[in-house]
Amino acid sequence: MLGSVSIRTQLLRRLTLPLLVLLTLGGLVSYGLALHFSQRAYDAGLYDAARSLAQQIRFVSGRATLDLPRAAIEMFEWDVLDHTYFAVLSAKHGLVLGHPEFPRPVAAPAEMLAPAYYDATFQGRPIRSVAVRLPAQDDSITVLVGETLVKRTALTREILLAMILPELFLAFAALLLLVRSIRAGLEPLHAVAQQIERRSPGDLEPIADAGPTEVRPLTRALNELLRVLSAAQASQQRFIANAAHQLRSPLAALQVQAERALRDSNPASHARALERVAAGTRRVAHVSRQLLTLARLEPEANAAARFVTVDLAALAREATAQWVPQALERGLDLGYAGEQGAVPRQGDPALLQELVSNLIDNAIRYGMPGNSVTVGVESGPDRSARLYVEDDGPGIAAEFRQTVFDRFVRLPDSHGEGCGLGLAIVREIAHLHGGEAHIETSAAGRGARVAVHFG
Repeated sequence: MLGSVSIRTQLLRRLTLPLLVLLTLGGLVSYGLALHFSQRAYDAGLYDAARSLAQQIRFVSGRATLDLPRAAIEMFEWDVLDHTYFAVLSAKHGLVLGHPEFPRPVAAPAEMLAPAYYDATFQGRPIRSVAVRLPAQDDSITVLVGETLVKRTALTREILLAMILPELFLAFAALLLLVRSIRAGLEPLHAVAQQIERRSPGDLEPIADAGPTEVRPLTRALNELLRVLSAAQASQQRFIANAAHQLRSPLAALQVQAERALRDSNPASHARALERVAAGTRRVAHVSRQLLTLARLEPEANAAARFVTVDLAALAREATAQWVPQALERGLDLGYAGEQGAVPRQGDPALLQELVSNLIDNAIRYGMPGNSVTVGVESGPDRSARLYVEDDGPGIAAEFRQTVFDRFVRLPDSHGEGCGLGLAIVREIAHLHGGEAHIETSAAGRGARVAVHFG
C-alpha cells in the first residue's frame, strides 16, 4: 500500500529513476558524440590515403596508369592492427591497380575529389571504405580505399569504458547526495513529530510555527486542531463545573423534601412535600436540559454544514402554539404578531426551535399573571430577518441588558424559577447563525423585547 511507504522511500523512488535515466541518456549522447568525432578522424585518414593514391595516377596515351613498386604497396597496406585494401578503377579499362574483388559503392561519388564513405564486407571481414572520383579526359577514374575495423572497435570499447566509469561514479555520488538532501529536507517533519511525542495528553499548547514554508501549513493545521481540542476540553470542564454547581443545590433540596415526605404521616403535609418534590424535579429537569443544550452548542464550529432553508416565521408560529398551554396555566396572554408569509433563512431547524422556545420560556417564567407575551418575525433588506419576543412586564434595567446574556446571571429580586441559562443559550445559537441578540424596550414603551437580528 502507498500509505505504508515512507516519504523518504517515495522520494527516492521518484527521483532516483529519472536521475539514472538522465545520467544514462547523457552518457549515451556523450558516447555518440565521441564515436562520431573518432569516426570522422579515421574517415579523414582513409580520405587522405585515397588522395595520396590519386596523386600517383598518370595518364599515358589517354590511359590511366599507377606504377607503384611492391615495397610502396606494402607500406601503404601495412598497419599494426588493421588491414588496408585499395582498388583503382577506370570506367573504360576496368581495374588499374589493386584488388579486383574490392566492393564497390552503391553509387559513384557525385563530385570530383569529394569523399563518399560506405560500409562493406571484404574477404569475410567488415570494412570501412571511401570512394574518390578523379577528373580525366574521356574517362572516369575512381579510387577505392578500405580498412578493417579493429582500431575503430578498440576505440569504441575505450570510449565506452571511459564513459561508464565516470557515469557510475556520478550516479553513486548523486544517490548519496539525494539521500542526504531528502533526510535534511524531512528533518523539520521529524522535529514536529518529536515535539508532539514529548507532550503529555493534557498539553495542548500551539506548536512552534518554524521551519520551511512547506512545513508551516502542517504546523498551522495541527495548531488549529490543538485549538479546537483545547476549546472542547475547556468546554467539557466548564460543563462539568456548571452541572455540578447548578445541580448540587436542587438535588440536595429534592433529597430533603423526599425524606421529609417519607417521614411525614400527615396527609396534607405529605402532599405538600410531594408537590415540592415534583417542583424540584421539574427544576432539575429544566436545568439539565439547558446544560445539555449548552454542552451541545460549545463544539458547534461546523454547524453550518447541517444548515438547511428554514421558514423562520412558520417556525416561530409553531413554537408559539406549543407554549400556549404553559402561558395559560400562568395566566399570560401569548400570541404571534409577525410576518404571515414565508421568511426563508439558512439554519439548523432544531437549534432555531430551541432559540425561540427559550425566549418564550424565559418570558413566561418571569412574567406576572395578566401580562401579555408577543412573538414576532420581521423580514428586512438583503434577506435579513429579525425575530423578537416582547412582554409588557417591568422590563430590564439598562445596566443589566448586556449581563443577562451571561451564564447563570439572574436579575436582582427576580421571582422566576429560571437558572440564568435561557438567554445565554439564545446568544450562543444566534452567533452560530450569524446573528446578534440584544434587549430593547418594547413597542408599548414598557416591558422588554429580546430581539435577534439575522444579517
